[in-house]
Amino acid sequence: MSGPELLAIGDRALSRLERGEAEVMIIDDHSELTRFAGNEIHQSVAERSRFVRVRLVHDGRCGVGEVRGHGEHAVEQALAAAEQSRRVTSVAEVSPLPQPDGGADGTVAYAKATAAATPQERADRVSIVTSAAARRNLDAYGALSTTTTTTAIVSSAGVRRAATTTQASLVTVVRGSEGGGYASRHSSDINALEVGDLAAEVVDTCERNQHATAIDPGDYEVVLSPYAVTDMLEHLAWVGFSALATQEHRSFMKMGERLMNERVTIRDDATAREVFPFPFDDEGVSARPVTLIDHGVCAGVVYDTPTALRDGVASTGHSLPQPNTWGPLARHMTMDGGDIPWRDLVASVSRGLYVTRFWYVRDVHPLRTVITGMTREGTFMIENGTITRPVKDLRFTQSIVGALDAVSGVSRERRLELGEGASGVLSPWLQIGRFTFTS
Repeated sequence: MSGPELLAIGDRALSRLERGEAEVMIIDDHSELTRFAGNEIHQSVAERSRFVRVRLVHDGRCGVGEVRGHGEHAVEQALAAAEQSRRVTSVAEVSPLPQPDGGADGTVAYAKATAAATPQERADRVSIVTSAAARRNLDAYGALSTTTTTTAIVSSAGVRRAATTTQASLVTVVRGSEGGGYASRHSSDINALEVGDLAAEVVDTCERNQHATAIDPGDYEVVLSPYAVTDMLEHLAWVGFSALATQEHRSFMKMGERLMNERVTIRDDATAREVFPFPFDDEGVSARPVTLIDHGVCAGVVYDTPTALRDGVASTGHSLPQPNTWGPLARHMTMDGGDIPWRDLVASVSRGLYVTRFWYVRDVHPLRTVITGMTREGTFMIENGTITRPVKDLRFTQSIVGALDAVSGVSRERRLELGEGASGVLSPWLQIGRFTFTS
């Protein structure tokens, strides 16, 4: 359904409200997926789904009801579930529903080509990857997905907003007999995926990553590709860029202090066309750009309504569905690029490692931003400014803030990647003077 149609459903739900205040969120999602393995397409599926969420506030109690399903009965069930939840909830400090802020629903990541993409169109793009792999006697695995999502939020406080977005994502691993390579591309427009470049990249990485040899763990100078940089930026969003994390004294952020190299500037900008822009958060509040790290200095955090009230400021429009214990979340992260090509970063390293991506990254010490994980599908020695032989994957244990303080170069090029939560992150290549590999 379109945004206006979902808003009309929300309006009808509010008309049934007998007491208190209510917020209705309706999300319609149409997803299609073409999956391939061993250079052959083996699955093409499509799914339509609807998610209805109702938040009720009355007499100092808040209740939430969530239902998946189409039709008016789904809204009625969500309303009933929210009221049942509210009745058994203890009286507590309840965050009020936000008032309309007059924000426009202008900048949205949407492309007609993605919304109209057919299985044949996805198969044609997949064949570019599988054919490139087959020509080199390699096997390609992965998936190309297209998604169209319409989100509508209506509340008794007067919020009434809707927007439709699209997303196309191609992720692939190519494997040979003794190693593999990884590459991905993401865009709101399926025609902008640069599938030919992806195919050339992943095949090249795979061919160079055969017969890897072991090296000793230790501290190495590294060049990290955007795949790896995205993991680090996303973890910073989880553990430190939230106002709730700073209020609860579990964030690394120290406002006004320089914790990272001056080359590092990190922002959250839901208006940026490069990172799946979306005009409002899960409370219907307009999303505002926030500079988080300004030339290495802690500059700001993101807010939702509860945390903004606590600090006496305005919400920045970064709320997850309320109420929650997570707090606000930066979901449109960008890191400013530098002024040199990424290959020049490699050329300046006398001995170090080039890391294509990380795998299974987990937090060790959130307050100190220490993470651990593995390198995967493309770890290479850099010797005298040239990427040379492949090395076996290594485990790292490293402070993200420490790594970003040791940045000695930032590439001019940046690439849109997806984090684990499917949020967009615009990342450059980074040269880091010291990165710790433990095994």
